Amino acid sequence: MNISKESVRSLLLAHDRILLTAHVSPDGDALGVLVAMHEWLIHEGKQSVIVLDDTVEDKFSFLKYIDGIRRPEGVKKDPGRLTVVLDATSADRTGKVEALMQGKVLNIDHHISNEHFADYEYIRPDYAATGEILTKLFMDWQVALTPSMADALYMAIATDCGFFKFSNTTGHTLRMAARLVEAGARPNVISEHLEAQSMKKLRALSEVLKHIELFGNNHIAGITFDKEVLRYTGEHTGGYIDYARSVKDVDVAFTLKYIGDKESRVSMRSKSVDVNAIASVFGGGGHVRASGCTIKEDLPTAKKHLVHEILKAL
Repeated sequence: MNISKESVRSLLLAHDRILLTAHVSPDGDALGVLVAMHEWLIHEGKQSVIVLDDTVEDKFSFLKYIDGIRRPEGVKKDPGRLTVVLDATSADRTGKVEALMQGKVLNIDHHISNEHFADYEYIRPDYAATGEILTKLFMDWQVALTPSMADALYMAIATDCGFFKFSNTTGHTLRMAARLVEAGARPNVISEHLEAQSMKKLRALSEVLKHIELFGNNHIAGITFDKEVLRYTGEHTGGYIDYARSVKDVDVAFTLKYIGDKESRVSMRSKSVDVNAIASVFGGGGHVRASGCTIKEDLPTAKKHLVHEILKAL
């Protein structure tokens, strides 16, 4: 059921115990809104816990409360607790956290592919990030943002619109970012943390760049993370897609990551093609210009099917 912004606030304040979660492979938007919401709930006297079925990259360590995130196996089920799913389109996108959703569920999200799974929802696909939604909600609720909340929300917005370079950036996006800077967000500090690279990561990048492949008269660029490449990068591969996207003449970029012998995880970015429609073929989704899915095939077969669908869309 879609509810108003006032009802979202009332629902949150009506519950004493709240579990916050987001999608697996959490990005800047997911993590930013989690810690910002968590901090506000603590200020309101709530028992808030952040639970993710994944690890968090070191580059996000500057965020307040990030080190308090728990794994689902360490959290007990509680039918009286409200679950708030942020920046996720479906319950199963939260991985093992889905099993902890015993009580009512509120979903706050901005993806056009949202599956409307929750008891209550506040969905704004016209916003560039869930961080943009939460910033506007806090503004309308007259929440006094702390500098740490402002940092988290600014990062959430900036990372989901390519630091205001992607086509989903609107005047409203920029106005929300400006309000966060006024509240204490530090764009320079945020950028320094997110862009810092260890020598290990730089060496991994040199290896990854060797594996960029071009298809469809150079309009498609892809990187496949098989077991060998993952040996260099580790499990966190999210940022590499930007290098494939930056290749001249490329419209659609993708990464394909080994998860299991019959499971491959896909991320896609585009400049003009609707990659949400492509992802939906495989049961995934996201945004028109940025989407993902999981293909239940080995890497070579998954790549073949994925490239076929992208070529159809070009």
